[in-house]
Amino acid sequence: MNTNTNFPHLLAPGQIGNLTLKNHVIMGPTETLYASSDGEVTRPIIDYYVRRAKGGAGLIVVHSAQGNTKIDPIDPYAGSLRIDDNAYIPMLSQLTEEVHRAGAKISIIVSPGGGAQSLGFPYDKGSQGVCDVSNVGPSEKQSMVAQRKVRKLTVDEIHKSVEAFGLCAGRAKVAGFDAFYIHAVGGYLISQFLTPYFNDREDEYGGSLENRMRFLLEIIASCQKHAGKDFPLIVRMSIDEFMGDAGRGIEESKQMGKMLEEAGVAAIDCSAGIFESMHMLIPPFYLPQGVLVPLAEAMKSTVNIPVITQGRLYEPQMAEDILADGKADFISLSRGWICEPDWVKKISEGDIKGLRKCITCNHCIGTRILNNLPLRCTFNPQAGRESERGARVKKTRAPKNIAIIGAGPAGLEAAYTLGKRGHIVDMYEASDKICGGQLLTASLPPAKDVLNYIPAFYAEQLSRLPNVNIHLNTPVSANNLNSISADVVLLATGANALIPNIPGIDNKNVYTAEEVLKGNADLSGKVVVAGGGQIGGETAHFLLEKGCEVSIIEMLPAILIKEELITMLTLLNILSTGGAQILTNTKISRFNEDSVEALNTQSGETLSVPCDHVVVAFGTKPENSLYQTLKTKFGDVRVIGDADVVGNIQTAIHSGFFAALDI
Repeated sequence: MNTNTNFPHLLAPGQIGNLTLKNHVIMGPTETLYASSDGEVTRPIIDYYVRRAKGGAGLIVVHSAQGNTKIDPIDPYAGSLRIDDNAYIPMLSQLTEEVHRAGAKISIIVSPGGGAQSLGFPYDKGSQGVCDVSNVGPSEKQSMVAQRKVRKLTVDEIHKSVEAFGLCAGRAKVAGFDAFYIHAVGGYLISQFLTPYFNDREDEYGGSLENRMRFLLEIIASCQKHAGKDFPLIVRMSIDEFMGDAGRGIEESKQMGKMLEEAGVAAIDCSAGIFESMHMLIPPFYLPQGVLVPLAEAMKSTVNIPVITQGRLYEPQMAEDILADGKADFISLSRGWICEPDWVKKISEGDIKGLRKCITCNHCIGTRILNNLPLRCTFNPQAGRESERGARVKKTRAPKNIAIIGAGPAGLEAAYTLGKRGHIVDMYEASDKICGGQLLTASLPPAKDVLNYIPAFYAEQLSRLPNVNIHLNTPVSANNLNSISADVVLLATGANALIPNIPGIDNKNVYTAEEVLKGNADLSGKVVVAGGGQIGGETAHFLLEKGCEVSIIEMLPAILIKEELITMLTLLNILSTGGAQILTNTKISRFNEDSVEALNTQSGETLSVPCDHVVVAFGTKPENSLYQTLKTKFGDVRVIGDADVVGNIQTAIHSGFFAALDI
């Protein structure tokens, strides 16, 4: 175990206003959709945050609560928390009490609304599809993402919003929160007033920076009026909206920082982007770790109050160095805490190798929250299930001998969970390393090396379980089953490439994506990628980086349709700017030595796409050919992961986890 505990800046006590924190690590806000349909705190919310309080967070920031639902009538998501009425105080106080007992301080981030960007439904339930309820904003400008009509707020409504927001700060203080976060980030309502992109008002709330700041400054004054000037206020804001001249950039934000400091704000939390530049608001793995740190550094050069940084800061040493170099005063992780609820606890114990590090797949936000589904994590199947009896890892009273065939994500999570429960586990892997199959291939395209966090975590954790034995270079077949003794067998052999029967697919110039990514085929010149799913898109990116001229042919109306939204948009931009030709609604009919013949299924036009090489990426199919043989010998055989149903890393890990709980 790594015993290096040399993180003096991360683990030292910190100060925000009059609030003392036990360390410099903040759990940033991430929507969960665990609230009741009326926006009230629930037991799953409490258990979710208490778990991370026990994991050592210095300050927990509870996800976005709405503070003015009468004037901004659309929920930004379909299940936000609310704090716009005294009726919400009891359960909020239950949350703060339990988090305090678990050892953390707690804040809550509050918005007067989502404005033009709101993606949810009217708070007046049953209105959807019946009543024409508009989003609201500083102007009538619509969000390109929400694409909903917007009603311009009146000055009287702005004044009422300011008063309502201040009352929220008072409620938060009564409920026991230690600080109050003001949601001025990401193109929500306050942010829309701050940016010329949304704010084209000609009254005292638009135009100059002073006028665009007026709404926020009045909100701050209202919070101080209702909660007292000793109640720490933290403003979370986008320092650069990454909208070019249409939005707000760093220099103007630095001026805002000075104004916020003069207004009595205790700290500034430095984010980036709006929904139109969502790749900066929620950075995918295509952006470097620490991508937003320069924004905090710029703000810190301007203000004397604490500055908080964020943006893919999963590596403890990187976080420590940022603080040591004076680039920021506090580190905030959001997705990192979802994946690893013991982030600080493990660091303080020197267990760096034991961290379950976020792989930045954005399943939590892009796949779940943006589709109005409760928060889940690809890598941590227990995230959000802290209250579920069926998701608790309990010691077994009757240990069994379990054989797991295949050491991919599904098999590894099953082995890890079974090992913790006390079963005797033997894992058989055909290759010379764990995750030596599909996940190894998936980690090879540009920026995908982050997937190496998965085998690193399981290798470390399984090495600590003496009841788990991993047999590498040990393929299992009908010929060596007698060497296996097991009460239960889990078949986790993953999936194989799908190779359809298209004329010419056996040509010498046709390769699989796996062959190309693993370096078994060094391609150049014109390359056609047959299939525009995740594998095809990432392989096309790989080939563009090698200087190839790439065309993607996809039968469906769009490519990357199963990819998470933010990652998809980022990769689409990479492919487009890289010069990839994308042909959708196009069905391949033949592979030739110098071209691919295809049919546009909409126009009926036949196409001949010239190429030197072809890479087939038509997806995968389950590999479970051993099932019947295993069933005959062992009886209790369970198929998990892609060997059962082709999915992704998330479905594989969760499949392995729940299979292990059922034994």
